[in-house]
Parts: sequence; C-alpha cells; structure tokens
Amino acid sequence: WMHILILLSCTIFTNSTVKALSLHSNTIRRSSNSDNNVPTTLNVSQADKVKEDVILQVQVPAIRRIPVRYRGRAAYDGSMFKGWQVQDGTKSKGKGNGKGAKTNTRTVQGEIERVLSMRFNRAVKIVGAGRTDAGVHARGQAFHFDLYPERDHSEEGYQEEGEGKGDDGERSEFCTNLQKSMNSMLPEDVRVWNISRCPPPEMETTKELLLSGNDNSNNKGNGEHLQETKTTTRARQWHVIYKATKKLYVYRISMGPNAITSDPLQRYQRVHIEGGEDIKFDQLENILKHYEGTHDFRAFAGAIEANQRRDGVENKNTVRTVYDVSLFDEGNGNYRIHILLKGALYKMVRNMVGTALDVCRGRLGEDQMLEMLHHSNAEGSKLQQFVRKDNKCKPAPPEGLTLEKVYFDDDF
Repeated sequence: WMHILILLSCTIFTNSTVKALSLHSNTIRRSSNSDNNVPTTLNVSQADKVKEDVILQVQVPAIRRIPVRYRGRAAYDGSMFKGWQVQDGTKSKGKGNGKGAKTNTRTVQGEIERVLSMRFNRAVKIVGAGRTDAGVHARGQAFHFDLYPERDHSEEGYQEEGEGKGDDGERSEFCTNLQKSMNSMLPEDVRVWNISRCPPPEMETTKELLLSGNDNSNNKGNGEHLQETKTTTRARQWHVIYKATKKLYVYRISMGPNAITSDPLQRYQRVHIEGGEDIKFDQLENILKHYEGTHDFRAFAGAIEANQRRDGVENKNTVRTVYDVSLFDEGNGNYRIHILLKGALYKMVRNMVGTALDVCRGRLGEDQMLEMLHHSNAEGSKLQQFVRKDNKCKPAPPEGLTLEKVYFDDDF
C-alpha cells in the first residue's frame, strides 16, 4: 500500500505540473500577441486544485524601439572586392552530389555591416546610394543605417545606442567616436567618413478623391456622385537612394603617344588604352558629348534581359539622363573622363566609355553609336529598339572607374 500511495502522489504532481506549464505557455503566447508595452507579471496558481500549488512568475521587459537614422560616406579600393552589394547565397560549383557550396564573397557593404554589428552587438544593415561592380572604386559613396534607442531602466527617457543624452554637441561626439571605432575595425582598403545623423523625417500629406453614390432622389439615374476627399499624413524617413540628386563617375585612362605603356604605380586606378596613339583628344571629346541628354541606354547596360527574368519585370525602364560628359588632359598621356548623371544602369558607365573608345579606334561607326542611342539621321525613319547584344563593344575595364561623389540637396 505504501508503494501504491507513493506512485499515486508522483502521478498527481506530474500531471499538475504539466497542466500548469501548458497554461503558462498559453498565457505567454497571448501576452506576446498583445500591444501592451508595460512590464507584465504572469501568475499561474493552484492549477486544477492539486495539492501542490505551482506558481510561475515571468517578467517580460517592455522595450520600445524607435529607429534613429544615420548616414555616412565611404571610400574604398575596389580591387579586392566583388562589388558593393552583399551577395548572400552565392554558390560555387561543387562536386559529388552536384549541389553548390556557399562561398564567402567579400563586398564593401558586407565589411561595413560587419563592423557595425560588432560595435552594437547585433545585426546592423546599411543601404548604399548605388552599387559598384567588382573592381570599381569609390571616394564619395553614401549610405545610411538605423540605430534603435531603448528605454532607460530609470524611465527618465530614451537613449540612443552608445550615445549619451544631451545636446547636439554630444550627438556630434557620438558620431565622431563611432567613425573612429569603425575605421579602426575596417580593413585598410575601406574607410568611412562624415558619419552624421540624418535630417528628421519629412511630413508628407496626400489627398485621395473618394466617389460615393448620391442619395438624392431627384438625381437618381443621372450618374452624379458625391465627392469626398481623404487626407493622409505620414512621416517619410530620409533615404540615401531617393534623396540622391546626381552622381559623378570618373574614368581614368592613359594612351600614346606620350604614354607608351601603363604606369605600374597606377595599375589599379588607371587603364592603359592599347592603340591609343591613333585617338585624338578632340575626336574622343566630341564622341563623349553624344551621351549628354536623356536617352534609352538599353544597348549600354549589362544583363538587362537576365535581370528582368529574375525580377519578373516585363519591361525595365532603361531611360537615363546624363547631365555632362567632359574630358580632361592631365598631361604625360593621362586623361580623365567625368560623367555626371542622375543614375546609371548596370555596367552603363563602363559600356559608355568602351563604346566611345571603339568609335575613336574605328571599330564602330559613329552613326551606329547614335542609332543605339535612338538618334536617327534619316528623316521619317522609325527608330529601332536596340539591346545589349546589338552593341559589340566591350565594357571598359573596371579598375579605371571611380564613383567620386553622390550629390544631395544639403551639404552632406
């Protein structure tokens, strides 16, 4: 009888504990789905009126997370990078079962996100003003990222991550210290500068016209409707892509007769043009000027059709505006091509330079280049839609290209 009583007691205690834990789990689930932002104490007592009272208390801290947006500039030598953008899920060709293995692709965005995540001990993502290809450099790339304030335990207010409370001077000191710490952790071929807080969100008001039926019996059947206006106001955060107004790209070349061969000290920033002794400065300048204005650059962009299939887009907009293209003689056979534009397609700038150089070398007719820009010299002729495969010119090598600056309306 003693053994039976012991077994019954153990069974009752086990069942009561399981029921209590189950009730506790359901209570936590209901609490997590609520919008209550205050600390909550969950009590479960006297489950099913068993002899053993099980009391579970769980403290759930309330954390209010409001993003605070920061921005910065980045300069980098793109020689050892696979471009700006993080390439998660990139696979290499594998053996055995035929499945590819993931590779660690080094990108500029990945390096900056890595040090920010180390600095704040959590995942921090950044958004760049534009992408640069593998091997392309930048001196004035722009990016933004969000930090999240957490409620102070003393409930005196909110405090930004790593930042003390105070005036703008303390915030500026925080940005300066953050910039120093990031550069101390970044590799030598990447540096960030001008880390600062973004302008406050802009209030945007939109109006929507609503139509409703007319209840007036005299107007029934005449198609008239009552008009109502719905006004919506929302805050729009500063965004590095949408706030960018212009981008300046610079392509550096050397060519004969003054530069017989490439300069080994500039081999990662300047491209030597073989056969460049036949290229005249005035000729190249005039060819480059054809790019100015608004044109359809589909024949000067890479992987347009492949990207459309990947993104499920039927017709990607390939019309871009180029504000200015200038050619500068730096002496000793060195030249600089400045291209100022609103935005560029994938490999667009490199294809523009490569095509212009081929026209100067006689590999492509100037009239063919103008046709690909949708300029027609024949009156009354219909314009033909050109694609990248119609342009036989190769893009200029990436090492000669630098994203010099991204422009904004303010002094950032």
